[in-house]
Amino acid sequence: MVRRPTRAGHAPGPANARRAPAVLVALCLFLLSGCGPLGEVKGDSGGSTAPEPTTIDVGIMPSVDVAPLHLAMREGYFERAGLRVEPRTISGGADGIPLLNNGSLDITFSNWVTFFRAQQREGVELRAVSDGYQADTGTLLLMHMPGGPVSSPSDLAGEKIAVNTRSNITELTTSVTLKTHGLQPSDVEFVVMDFSEMPAALQRGDVAAAAMIEPFASRANRLGAETLADTAKGPTTGMPIAGYASTRQWVERHRDAAARFQRVMARAQAEVGKDRGKVEDLLPQYTEIDPSTAALVNIGSYPTTLDASRLERVVELMRSHGVLPSGDVDVESMLFEAPPKK
Repeated sequence: MVRRPTRAGHAPGPANARRAPAVLVALCLFLLSGCGPLGEVKGDSGGSTAPEPTTIDVGIMPSVDVAPLHLAMREGYFERAGLRVEPRTISGGADGIPLLNNGSLDITFSNWVTFFRAQQREGVELRAVSDGYQADTGTLLLMHMPGGPVSSPSDLAGEKIAVNTRSNITELTTSVTLKTHGLQPSDVEFVVMDFSEMPAALQRGDVAAAAMIEPFASRANRLGAETLADTAKGPTTGMPIAGYASTRQWVERHRDAAARFQRVMARAQAEVGKDRGKVEDLLPQYTEIDPSTAALVNIGSYPTTLDASRLERVVELMRSHGVLPSGDVDVESMLFEAPPKK
């Protein structure tokens, strides 16, 4: 939730007239001890005291997608914009939606499929405040253990596939991959578990495959798992994956905070997008992978602006695969655009 500093004041009335001299004395002492001309409050160093920053609770996952947000926190970009971001870990994008609704979160990171489904099917009025991540080769992978029951996606009929939540971007791209190999999503059983639990589930044989993102896929690879299919190829090449959104009500009440958040994220997205080394440096700080694994992680791209035509690709794919069975999503109306900075 946005938390702003509160100020209380009390103007003296007639009943306090006899206390006026004491008030004047106290005021003079205050002016001598800390106030300069025109009411400028000074600190010990003689500089002006900045107002307390606005605090924003943001739901995030420990994935490569959110590296720019961690960069912005580490480098003080949010603080210089008058914001204090409090990261709250969520296990999947779908978990963030109810937390937005009940006010536990102000902004949440999630995949676009989850955002669009919530907007269309759950009646949640969302506003996207920043793009987050776009697929590239190796960023969305279907992993399996060699020597297991499958050696090709076409072998997955009747098998279990792990996904972190249902009806999200990883399940959608996996479903597209299954169809290109002659299967239907109904031919497999999707099992929900955290990304961090998937490598062990593969090793135990609890699931035949796992739909994974980075850095979890690279960590699973270090534990012996191999790629069964790259689900970000063909119809899903360059697919928008995730971003940050809030409710319409929150954005309307806090337009300035939303605008500052958007500007900071655009800067951080651009910096991370130009320097892979920043991602490798950040990952061990907020995930459970070591620097050597971070160097192997497949990284997508970090868009700096919200583009309705690009995001429409997700809606079209959802519609063609039955994820939006009725109605439609007006992507343009969901995008928050910060006014030009004065």
